[in-house]
Amino acid sequence: MPTTFIARNTASTLGGTGQLLLSQRYGRTITNAVTSTVDGGTNIQLTQTAGGQALTWFTEPIAEAVTISGNLTVWLSGRQSASNVNAGAGVLIERCNNAGTVLSTILADTTIPPTITEWGTSNTQRTASYTPTSTSMAAGERIKVTFKVRNVGTMGAGTVTNTYGDGSNTSNNSQVRFTEDIITDEVIDVQQPEIYGSNGYRV
Repeated sequence: MPTTFIARNTASTLGGTGQLLLSQRYGRTITNAVTSTVDGGTNIQLTQTAGGQALTWFTEPIAEAVTISGNLTVWLSGRQSASNVNAGAGVLIERCNNAGTVLSTILADTTIPPTITEWGTSNTQRTASYTPTSTSMAAGERIKVTFKVRNVGTMGAGTVTNTYGDGSNTSNNSQVRFTEDIITDEVIDVQQPEIYGSNGYRV
């Protein structure tokens, strides 16, 4: 069963500044990440505010070993402040240990879509599917996603606003879907009760 991880405006259990949760549950409100662009820029990590803290997203630790090899799909929503900003979307996906240290690359730094298209000045969503590097993950490891602002031609000074953390699967969400069934510590299995007779049950 495919697994979707949603970029949330919730702190990762790693606890580091700018380290947010990549969750299997949708959020409740839309959050904006505002990233400053510069003349001639090429590859800029998303920031919470213009010129502010850089952002990354981490899953909770993987609960069961899994090999990521099937196609994955990425969605990123956003807009640019003006047409001469000449910016589009990018992403980098990595395998990390439980402390957040990068161990290997799942999807190398790339644009969304592979043939990049420029953001408009109204919010839209970019999406694309990719073939990742086959990656074996052990229990306790995490997936790290870094969204980027990439140039479309010559980048100009301005801002790009990316939206994430919405409460439903809408055009305001930014997320990643893997082909594999990936179980993390965020998911809790609840044992089903066994029913005995008309008035009693046991677990």
